[in-house]
Amino acid sequence: MIITLKDTTASEVASRIIEMRADRGSAALGRVLTLIVVVDDVIDVDRAIEISDAASREHPCRVIVVVDPGDRQGTARLNAQIRVGGEAGPSDVVVLEPRGDAAIGLDTLVMPLLLSDTPVVTYWPNTPPENPGEHPLGVIAVRRITDSRQADCPMRTLMDLARVYSPGDTDLAWSGVTLWRAVVATVVEGFDRAPVGIRVTGHATHPSSFLVAAWLQRRTGVPTVHEPDPEARTITGVHFSFEDGSEVSLTRRAVSQVAHLVRTGLDTTYVNLPRRSVQDCLMEELRRLDPDVFYSEVLTRDLPRLPAAVALLEGDEGGGEGRA
Repeated sequence: MIITLKDTTASEVASRIIEMRADRGSAALGRVLTLIVVVDDVIDVDRAIEISDAASREHPCRVIVVVDPGDRQGTARLNAQIRVGGEAGPSDVVVLEPRGDAAIGLDTLVMPLLLSDTPVVTYWPNTPPENPGEHPLGVIAVRRITDSRQADCPMRTLMDLARVYSPGDTDLAWSGVTLWRAVVATVVEGFDRAPVGIRVTGHATHPSSFLVAAWLQRRTGVPTVHEPDPEARTITGVHFSFEDGSEVSLTRRAVSQVAHLVRTGLDTTYVNLPRRSVQDCLMEELRRLDPDVFYSEVLTRDLPRLPAAVALLEGDEGGGEGRA
């Protein structure tokens, strides 16, 4: 069921949700959190609902999509849409489109719609705010999820987020490389000696390969080099070299879903390593609502020390592409 409300209030929207669920003989039971999705334009609403719908099938929640164009001038007005039942999957979906002065207090606007006694997570699927922790809809959240990969300058955006990091912040560029980190960690654990050099290849400006390089440098203590791959969309390889001249590499071609694990003197092993969708990344982030301490250390301490990241920011950065 979908209902559209013009010139309404958040309290009226909350009342209508209760009425709609009462009419259908259902209630907002079993909801584990409130997910606020902040978009810049109404054209982004359907995509936001699509992403949150997939995530809510694993994490039943109330989804509040807030259209925040950044313009706070003009007469206060609120338009809203409510989706309950089949169209909303397992969740309630509320779309809020505040205009003029109605967009000034976004935290106050959503308060009547928050589920009681459940955590709040705020997600920006497009360009992140300058400081998620100080954004009105970030202050009320226990987790703040951004996606630097969608920005015009992904690495610069990620480094800017590192400078304003607050416990509870995370970015989908990190969860996008979870599978890579899991496979590489298993490979490293199998080493009988430490490598003397590590090289990570990937897209020249996409955050994935830079994060893996920074993570590896922290995990192993071995200086790690990031090398641009002109054919890469995200990350294409991790290469370990040893003192005796032997090598171990995990590589995945840009168009493939399968990685090759090559070790000197052994047959090639094939590893299923598919690219992760935005939905998969969001679902992973919603599985844990406590601060990701390891991510914060890689983001704030190791990434700024990665020579390739520093050199990139000193030059001109282009846009990113694809998923990890």
